[in-house]
Amino acid sequence: MKVKLTKKFIDSIDYTAKGTDIYMDDVLTGFALRVGKQSKRYTLHKRINGKLYRDEVEETHLITLTEAREKASIMMANIKKGMHVYDGLHENLEDPKDKTNNVPTLQEAYDYFKSTKTGLAKGTITTYDRQILNKLKDWLNISLNDITKSMISDKHKEISKHSEAQANATMRALRSIWNYCRDSFLDDDEDFLIKEQPIRILNAKKDWNRVKPRTKHIEEEYLGTYLKTLLNYIEGEYLGTYLKTLLNYIEGEYLGTYLKTLLNYVDRSSHMQAPHSNNARDIMLFFMFTGVRLNEVQSLKWSDIDLKAGRIIFKDTKNGSDYHMPTSDVLQALLEERWRMSSGKQWVLPSDLQASDDHIKDLSGSYKSIGKQANLYITP
Repeated sequence: MKVKLTKKFIDSIDYTAKGTDIYMDDVLTGFALRVGKQSKRYTLHKRINGKLYRDEVEETHLITLTEAREKASIMMANIKKGMHVYDGLHENLEDPKDKTNNVPTLQEAYDYFKSTKTGLAKGTITTYDRQILNKLKDWLNISLNDITKSMISDKHKEISKHSEAQANATMRALRSIWNYCRDSFLDDDEDFLIKEQPIRILNAKKDWNRVKPRTKHIEEEYLGTYLKTLLNYIEGEYLGTYLKTLLNYIEGEYLGTYLKTLLNYVDRSSHMQAPHSNNARDIMLFFMFTGVRLNEVQSLKWSDIDLKAGRIIFKDTKNGSDYHMPTSDVLQALLEERWRMSSGKQWVLPSDLQASDDHIKDLSGSYKSIGKQANLYITP
């Protein structure tokens, strides 16, 4: 096939399933692109003095298209002069393999990605660290151009044995880093130094795992019962049992009559009337009444809450903006009681560690304890 070879065209060509495809250049006669199962190479493909020459010019990711055409022209001139095909090339052209020194390793690419993408959320970085530094730790010192499609397929299958969701997430993280760095690491002619990302092999082979969404949530048919039980109107089955476990008796003038009912679950700090008392119960009530994310509730400060106006400000949410939310009667009562016990703490849900001035970080033990009593384990 004869085409005008361009960088865009070369990048768009897929590797072959088997055999080799040859694309003859329409600009320089005798110059060609050879595509195989795992490589793309510039080649000399021309009959000179009655003999067909098929000599390699260079792999596409190790030399620019302009340099490759120039090198092929010198090779053809050498043949016509009766000289060795590669004679004098190292004197006239920069050794293209020297360019490999500028191709980052996975570790270098990831470090660059984090250092320049300053807007990444802390949670995103934590997740990427787990996927790149842990799941792909044996690739960290490998040049990106040496990571092949077969390596991608094998690693995806390997991680999938332990978690199909993590296998997908790891490859998506790698793809994001790869694409960002590919557009950042360029040569003097602004041609790519990093080859096209090989993760697309998962698309071509349809190997992405089909991960079912999580199902640990309150089904719609139970939601009404759950809410009515929350307001202490009825004795609810299933979710009513869970709610009565979740809520806790508090001797407080602000929470109203319904919260003064003796309920099943009492956390160890309840009797202390401390700023961290009933963190697990109250954070679950926040999820019920607001639907906000875990990190948005955990990091709430009293400076984000206007008790007089009945308003909560969730700052810098996932879409990058602040969100003002009015409190319901129940949340207002809950917040007023927590404020009464706050003792000057800045956090609405402070850590229970005496030496810590941070907000609560992990309540998994409390969730399990509540779930064990209720026989219905519901996570945030």
